[in-house]
Amino acid sequence: MKLRDSLTRRNIIIASSVFAVGLIVAGFFVLRRTPRVAMERYAPARTLAFVEVDSLADLVDGLTHTKAWRELAPVLGLSSQLGQIGFVSDLIGRTGLGPDEAVVAGRAQYAIAITGIESNAGETDEGAYIHLKPHFALIIETHVKPETAARLVRERAPTVAERIYGESVAKDTEVYYGTEVVIFRGPGSTRPLLVSALGSVVLIANDSESMTACLDSIAGRATSLAEDSTLKQMRSEVGSGNSVFGYVTASGIQKLVELWPLLALSRTADPDTASLVADMIEHLSKQSVSGLLYSLAFESDGVTEKYLTMLHAEVAEALMEPLKPAPAASFESPRLIPRSIESLTLLSVERAGEIPERVLKRLSPTVDLVAGVALREFVINFRKQYGLEASDSIGAATGSEIAVVNFGDDQPRAMLIKVSDKSKLETAVARYLSRKGGSVVREQSSGVEIMVSSNDDRRAAAFVGEFLVLGTRDQIVKIAETEGKHDGLDSDLRFKQILATRPADASIVSYRSLVDDAGKLLLAISKLTRVTDGSPELLERDSAREALNRLPRSNSFTVFRGSGIYIETHSAVGNFSVPGWLFGDQPESR
Repeated sequence: MKLRDSLTRRNIIIASSVFAVGLIVAGFFVLRRTPRVAMERYAPARTLAFVEVDSLADLVDGLTHTKAWRELAPVLGLSSQLGQIGFVSDLIGRTGLGPDEAVVAGRAQYAIAITGIESNAGETDEGAYIHLKPHFALIIETHVKPETAARLVRERAPTVAERIYGESVAKDTEVYYGTEVVIFRGPGSTRPLLVSALGSVVLIANDSESMTACLDSIAGRATSLAEDSTLKQMRSEVGSGNSVFGYVTASGIQKLVELWPLLALSRTADPDTASLVADMIEHLSKQSVSGLLYSLAFESDGVTEKYLTMLHAEVAEALMEPLKPAPAASFESPRLIPRSIESLTLLSVERAGEIPERVLKRLSPTVDLVAGVALREFVINFRKQYGLEASDSIGAATGSEIAVVNFGDDQPRAMLIKVSDKSKLETAVARYLSRKGGSVVREQSSGVEIMVSSNDDRRAAAFVGEFLVLGTRDQIVKIAETEGKHDGLDSDLRFKQILATRPADASIVSYRSLVDDAGKLLLAISKLTRVTDGSPELLERDSAREALNRLPRSNSFTVFRGSGIYIETHSAVGNFSVPGWLFGDQPESR
C-alpha cells in the first residue's frame, strides 16, 4: 500500500513537472515578440530622411512611465488606465488574440521615408516666405498574413481618406508591377493619398514616386537604404534597441543645404549677413557632412536623445583639436547667472577668445578654395561685430570659459567671457559699443561700471568679477545683482548635478530651465482623449506649475569626436511632437 502511494505521488510530481515545463515552453512561443525586421530594407536608396519606430506599444508604454506623465497626468485628469495601453497592445500583438487592427498595432514596426522636398519661395508685403512640401511614405510592417494586410487596406483606407478629405473624396486604382495602388483625392486638393499592400507591408504615401520607389525596394527591384554604407557602419554610434531611430542621408543633407539660403533669407532682416552665413554653410556642408543619426530612448525620469552629425574624417579631426575641452575645467560663470534664465550654454575650451581663428586655421586646409574663402569671410565679419580688427589677438587675454545666456526677455542673448587680462580687451570693447558710430555712456549699478551704447540696439558691456559681460543694460544689471546676492545658478541643486555628471570630453554643456514642452504634450493628449479642452490656461494653475517644477530640466552635452559632432540630450519628454506638416497643408516660414 505504501509502495503504491509512493508511486502515485511520484507520478503526480512527474506529471506536474512535465505540465509546468510544457506551459513554460508554450508560453515562450505564444508570448514571444514577433521577430523584428530591418525597416531600412523597405526604404529606397535615394531616401533623404528616414525615421523608424520599432514598436508603437513600447513607445506608448515608455511615455506613460516617464516622470512627466506621473506628475502631470493626475493634474490634467488623464486616466491611470492609459498607462496600460502599451502593455495591453503588446500582449495582443504577442498572442494574436483580438481584432486584426489591434494585433497589427501591437506587432507592427513603422518607418517614414522622405524621398523629396518641393519648395516654393516668394515675397509678400509681410516679407519673404518659403513653402515646403515633403514627399514621403509611411511604411508599416504589420507582421500579419498578406491577405490580412490587403484586407485591412481595402476596408480601412477609405475611412482614413474620408477623415482627411471629407465624404466627397474621389477614389482611383492603379496597378504597379502586379500590386494594386489605391489613390484618393479630395476636392480641390493637389496632394493625393496613396495606399497599397505588398506582402505583410502596408504603404501610405502622399506622392506617387515615393510609393513606387518603396514598392521597388520591398520587391527587390531596386537598391534599398539597407545598402547605405554610412548607415551600416555608424548606426551603433547612437545606440541600439532605441524606441525611435532617425537618419538623414548625405542626399538629405545636400537638399537641406540647397534650401538653407531660402530659409535664412526668410528669417532675418539682415540679407547681407544671412547671405554670408548661407554661402558658408552651403560650401562647408557639401564637403564636410556625410549624414545625421538620431535616436530616442526612455529612462527612469524622462528621455535620452542622441545626435551624431557625421563629418568627413579630416574635418572631424580638424575640429577636435581647437574645440577639445580645457583640462580640469570648472565653470565659474553660473555664480553670476540668475536662476530665472530660460537657457544657458557653457563652452569650455583653452584660449576661448580665439576659437574662430583656431578653427579657421585647422579647417581651411580640409576644404576647397571657395569654402575656405567663405569661412574666412565669416570669421572676419564675426570678429568685426565684437570690435576686433584683423590684427587683434585676444587669446592670451581670455580664459577657457564662455557662457551664452538666454534671459527669455525677447532680447539678444548675453555673453560672459572669462578674462585673464582686462587691459587687453578694453579697446575692443570700446569698438564693440561704438561700432555704428554711437557714443558710450558709463553708469554704476551694484558696484559695477556698465558701458552703454547710444545706438538703437542699446548694446552694453561691463567687467563683472573675472568676466566680460556683453548684453543689454538690463541684463548686465541682473548679472551684477546676482553676484552681489550670491544667489546664482551655481547654487541650484539640479544644475549642480548636471555639471557633476557631464562627460569628461564634453566641450559644451547646455541647460534649459523651462519644461513647457512636457506640459504642452500632456495637454495635447488630454485634448485628444477629450479629458480637457486643451486650454493653455490649465497649465497655469498652481497644481500644474508645481508638477512642472518637479520635472527634470533639459540638458545636453556636446563632444567633438573623430566621427563627427555628438550631442546627448536628457529631458522630460524629448522631441515627441509629430511633424504635422507631413500630413497637413503646406507650412509657411517667414
